[in-house]
Amino acid sequence: MNTVLIVDDSATSRMLFKAHMPKDRGINVLEACDGESALAIVKASNPDMIFLDYNMPRHNGVDVAAELFALGYQGTIALLTANTQESLIEDAKAVGVKFVLEKPITKEKLIDSLDFKP
Repeated sequence: MNTVLIVDDSATSRMLFKAHMPKDRGINVLEACDGESALAIVKASNPDMIFLDYNMPRHNGVDVAAELFALGYQGTIALLTANTQESLIEDAKAVGVKFVLEKPITKEKLIDSLDFKP
């Protein structure tokens, strides 16, 4: 895995995510603050994995994931959320999200997700 994209409207959350990223893996971390910029980044750089916040302005993470897959994205998408209700998890998986990570993200959760094999 060479490139991941973190999509979160919170600059603090993106900063913490990058701080938890293991330095020894040589992973390039791209950032987007909303679904629209995420779509543009994915079209331009096709990251291997996307970490997508659920609660964002305009479009929630499930909607953005559905749009990414509709456009042909074939990588792994993980949804980040503090809301772990079963209905949300089912909705996310129904559009192709591989797994849901509960916020706040710890370094251990991040490393486990990077080792995910579809």
